[in-house]
Amino acid sequence: MAASPHLLIAYDGSDQAGEALDFAAKIFGARTPATVLFAWEPTLVYAATLGMPGAAIPAEAPERDEAAATRLADAGAQRARTLGLDAEGRAEEVSDSAWRTIVDAAERDHADLIVMGTRGLSGVKSLLLGSSSHHVAQHAMSPVLIVPDSEIADARRAVAQANGRATANGEQA
Repeated sequence: MAASPHLLIAYDGSDQAGEALDFAAKIFGARTPATVLFAWEPTLVYAATLGMPGAAIPAEAPERDEAAATRLADAGAQRARTLGLDAEGRAEEVSDSAWRTIVDAAERDHADLIVMGTRGLSGVKSLLLGSSSHHVAQHAMSPVLIVPDSEIADARRAVAQANGRATANGEQA
């Protein structure tokens, strides 16, 4: 990895994405170059994935979607800059899948590290769609740092301590 790595931070405005961004800033410190990427799906595509292919979509929806996506990416970049990263925001429309958009952007940008949070997919949705973080980790050419949701991580630590196993901090129950 480069002396000052270029980070690609996948950001969708969720708490998990915010925690990943916060963690990247904490670990890599001030002035680390970063692209905060929001891979967005147009309303029409999103409606189809929810099983509403015949839903009435307003004619101005594509422009409104793109503008909202850009605002979200810029808000993530602003948060990153507030935390000390040298960040730029970018929104890219998903043409295949969000994970593929993230992987392609990382390759195109020559990112040294992809940083992303986890999402709480469970049950049938997880079986059908899979996890974006899992797919990115499986297909990316650069390393991937997946930051777990803090509530889930805390619950896992509690279970590990209750079972007498050491936690990431080396604590024993």
